[in-house]
Amino acid sequence: MSIIRTEQLNKHFGPLHVLRDIGLTVEQGEVVCIIGPSGAGKSTLLRALNQLEPISAGKIFIEDELFLHREKNATVFRAQPATYKRMLLEMGMVFQSFNLFPHKTVLENVMLAPMRVKKLPKEEAQAIARRLLGQVGLEEKAGAYPAKLSGGQQQRVAIARALAMEPRIMLFDEPTSALDPELVGEVLGVMKTLASSGMTMLVVTHEMGFAREAAHRVLFMCDGCIAEEGPPARLFTDPENPRTRQFLNSVL
Repeated sequence: MSIIRTEQLNKHFGPLHVLRDIGLTVEQGEVVCIIGPSGAGKSTLLRALNQLEPISAGKIFIEDELFLHREKNATVFRAQPATYKRMLLEMGMVFQSFNLFPHKTVLENVMLAPMRVKKLPKEEAQAIARRLLGQVGLEEKAGAYPAKLSGGQQQRVAIARALAMEPRIMLFDEPTSALDPELVGEVLGVMKTLASSGMTMLVVTHEMGFAREAAHRVLFMCDGCIAEEGPPARLFTDPENPRTRQFLNSVL
């Protein structure tokens, strides 16, 4: 069963056509990495999926149920409010910047959304937060404030925070791009563990090693389109699209 599917997804910023008729399917348990040059529309695609950016046209399905449909220059169809909210909560997102609340401890950052959004009791939210901090190797930092953590530790807290909402799919928008090189590995390690656990993941990344090792499928985007896709063993060694070959030659 597909977790996310799009049909003819388009996004305009004024005259700029950023996403062009994107047709994407992510199956349950699949790890899909999106690679491509800057300005290709990779981050915009993730933000369109969870409605941080409204789409200009197209359809989005969550678990094969219509989540959002917009015809060009027409009104928007959304699922019923309760269903729409539930579907949004199916998606956890980790950003380039960590976006932690600086005045709250690590534990409080992870507890906040389950308490505010899901109305969980404090004790239950705290137990979930401690379990997830243990999962990302930071249980001993529960009482620390974000300013006392390294960038890699802050990003691992951000991953735990997203997982606290028990999403069906995790969206990662270049989660290591703001990190010093020596801190990248600890975040990628957590992501690899998450991938091996069966979490469905859609990852925009410049880390080609991670895409080779962890992805079931790699998408190459350029000029707002998915120009090529395939298993990493094939796409990295024998790309069919000349633009894909050009990009890989420049980054590998």
